[in-house]
Amino acid sequence: MSHRDLEVDDVFAATSGQSPASPLTEEMTIYLATLLNNNNSSTNASKGFLNAPNGSHPGVPAGYSYLFQLAGHDLVFSSMVPRTFDDIGGRSQNLRQEKLGLETLFGGGPIVCPHAFDMNHADGTHRLRLGKFRPAGRMSDDRLAPAADLPRSRYSAHRPDADGPFTDVLIPDSRNDDNNILAQLTAFFHAVYNTLVAQTATVPMPGTQEPILPHHRSRVARLATARIYRRILRHDLLPRIMPGDVLSLFEANPMLEPIGRSAPETNDLFAYGIARMAHSMVRPEYMLNNGVGPHDLGEVDLRKIINHSSLHEPGMVPTPIDWKIDWNLFFTAPGAPLADNFNWAIRFGPHTADGMTLATAGKPTKATYPAGTAMRDLVREKWMGLARVQDLINSAATALTAQGIAAPFDAATHYDRVASTGMAALEAAVRPGHKPPMSDTDKATITANLPLVTFLTLEAQIAGNNGATCGPLGGLILGAAFRPVFADDTPTSTDAHIALALEQAAYGTTPIRDMPTLVAATEIT
Repeated sequence: MSHRDLEVDDVFAATSGQSPASPLTEEMTIYLATLLNNNNSSTNASKGFLNAPNGSHPGVPAGYSYLFQLAGHDLVFSSMVPRTFDDIGGRSQNLRQEKLGLETLFGGGPIVCPHAFDMNHADGTHRLRLGKFRPAGRMSDDRLAPAADLPRSRYSAHRPDADGPFTDVLIPDSRNDDNNILAQLTAFFHAVYNTLVAQTATVPMPGTQEPILPHHRSRVARLATARIYRRILRHDLLPRIMPGDVLSLFEANPMLEPIGRSAPETNDLFAYGIARMAHSMVRPEYMLNNGVGPHDLGEVDLRKIINHSSLHEPGMVPTPIDWKIDWNLFFTAPGAPLADNFNWAIRFGPHTADGMTLATAGKPTKATYPAGTAMRDLVREKWMGLARVQDLINSAATALTAQGIAAPFDAATHYDRVASTGMAALEAAVRPGHKPPMSDTDKATITANLPLVTFLTLEAQIAGNNGATCGPLGGLILGAAFRPVFADDTPTSTDAHIALALEQAAYGTTPIRDMPTLVAATEIT
């Protein structure tokens, strides 16, 4: 196979995974992706394809969709894209050294990733860079406060000083510029870190009056940021998207081994399964704010949000000031008063918003493939050769039973119940003219051999309160991937004690456990 990024000739003829190759043909996979792409009308995606009263699930504010994406980038950073495995030999490796330690934000730190840091701040601390906004409605080199965008740069090998698009984003993980909401959320966590690292210039070492040494400041401020972030994932994100009974298993046993798979296999199940299911949470449009000064942006289409990035359309950035996000429209505490035009996430389910069918959201690997995330996710999972869903269900039940825990599903019937009910409903939700022809025999083959990501979206609808949370198998995979957040964070090391002192100096003595509190307490200038 030739080493090409946009064409894969034999992805349906072989798999690099260790499980038996899936019997789904190329035509069957295209058919399934077409169902997912076309189950996105206001009748279906907004209300849930099983006709729930309201598909914008009132338990998941839309900001958590993007916090989940940021956490996914923090969990997995692959050494190569799936379709190059056979060219190079072997399998992709996850390059993350510390899961959920905000490596996606800091990379290897100021020494390894100096481009991400302001190395010459007046107080001697190493701040993460931030960018300011450009004026609304026009391209300009003028910059407007606050500094709440990602830092961006322009460069041309032919004319280094020429005016041109901002093609480079100065962060360790360029995936965090995948869309403008994620970019501004990443910038927000830059501001959190900068708030904490600023304290290192004045907060003494715990138990002494000695200053924190300059070369030590970035490390302990990073640890303080990660401690807050992990707490938010555990107490704010996961309770919103995991089934309560599954979450309780991990709360009771932080070292739970729930699916009977190795660490690399669990990594793949998250990266190519549960993380891809999060695409169904994305709205077709968002209210970024209720006006910035004289500017009233109104509702913004997802297509524009995806394209406003150095990654996709560098001519559209830096972000214009009227795009400045009001995070009070994206995060809220349960029961708190809601801002006008609040954004709720769409329920988990087998659907994608219109903007997610664009090539910028998922470039097709062949000209004949549907554009967008659905087909891309199915092709990547096919190439990875993930375990059959039925085998995962059985191994999870076996692993839990061995630990004296009852499985949260009936292993003998769970797959068939979800697959048969879900595929019948999905078929009925998409009009005949919006899907290619497929024989009943081939449809039966699809139903009997669902890719993991498709099964998980159907499971969320059928066994996850109609998409209010992921289903039980999805919850077990999610908990296994996020296991570091369940560890006791009581400080035991010197660095951890310093990190706690920084957090208390910046944010007070009550530990921050949710995004609304962190948003309210973090000043952005």
